[in-house]
Amino acid sequence: MSIYATLWQIKVPRRHSFDEEWIEVYAQAVPPHIGHPSNYPEGDPYADFLPPVVQVYDPETERPYRAVVIVRRDRSEKDVQRYVDPLIVMSGGEYARVTFEELLDRIHKAMGWDDSVVGMFYSPTGEKRLLRTDSEHH
Repeated sequence: MSIYATLWQIKVPRRHSFDEEWIEVYAQAVPPHIGHPSNYPEGDPYADFLPPVVQVYDPETERPYRAVVIVRRDRSEKDVQRYVDPLIVMSGGEYARVTFEELLDRIHKAMGWDDSVVGMFYSPTGEKRLLRTDSEHH
């Protein structure tokens, strides 16, 4: 049985904002009882790859997650319960506070986006060429 529940999934461009190749990215939530001492008296078996256990949370102001893990579909391999190559691992509290714009920016950075790409040029013959910023001026 998995400790994760899928919250959402989106597709984002692979390398830069003008990329025509898309990658599926999804968020996996870990409920707050996972690893909690009341349910795991022998100790937290997930402590080496998840944020600390949620001792108490306020359902009015926080998401009831111990952790949220952002994963690329093409890199979703797990070693038992631990994702081998997640893009982002954050606490439930951190996830509750981050805006979607901030989260999307973090996903792009974690994917290794090429931020120097500012456009794409299509020639009359259909040839494509990426337009980049002049790095000497930035």
